[in-house]
Amino acid sequence: MSVVFGPNSRRVLQFLTHIEDLTPEQIDRVAAVWRQTSSQTRAEAWAEVRRTTSDEERYRILVAASVARRAALDAAQTHHRHDWAFWAAVWDAVMAIAVCDRIGGHYDVLIAPIADVMPFLGVHRRDQLRTRHLPDAVFGGSGQP
Repeated sequence: MSVVFGPNSRRVLQFLTHIEDLTPEQIDRVAAVWRQTSSQTRAEAWAEVRRTTSDEERYRILVAASVARRAALDAAQTHHRHDWAFWAAVWDAVMAIAVCDRIGGHYDVLIAPIADVMPFLGVHRRDQLRTRHLPDAVFGGSGQP
């Protein structure tokens, strides 16, 4: 498979094909969980993505993020949902999926809102067979933003 969407193109494509399957309630849940995530923790995760990828990889990852955002907007529109937090969560998630192993626990931060409705995304390392538990740090340590 060619590396169209970054280091983990196959996993990105798997994710992209599942966005349209989300129900209105799942879209609302993703947006709600994204809003609970600490913006500082999310910024630290983004910085780790930048630190661990080359310019070429980042370009491909941003292409994936653009495609994912479009898919999220289409899914949301289909269900008459207009909360930008949903497509922002999808953008974060695809970035994490594209680089998964390289960003360690930051993966959990970026994937948390989507993994809430797509549990298969909790497994990100090739050698892991069980779903990871999301750390409290994702929600600013106390479950609050």
